[in-house]
Amino acid sequence: MKIFDQLKGKEVIDDKGNKYGNISDVEWNPEANKVEFLIVTERRGPSAAIGMGAKRIIPYEKIHSIGDKVLLKEQ
Repeated sequence: MKIFDQLKGKEVIDDKGNKYGNISDVEWNPEANKVEFLIVTERRGPSAAIGMGAKRIIPYEKIHSIGDKVLLKEQ
């Protein structure tokens, strides 16, 4: 999936500059032909070093912008 390739690994940051982690997966809705959620793996703790950090699910509606990093809307 092309969109996954473009988003995978991007760092996710909230409106206050807090780092959530990196995109590890996306939830695609084929009927609506759009991304529903971003799956973000936190980069804290020893398990994060091997990609096993805690996962967060971010609804796509919470995204402010996507560039080198993914910025979330004000909460």
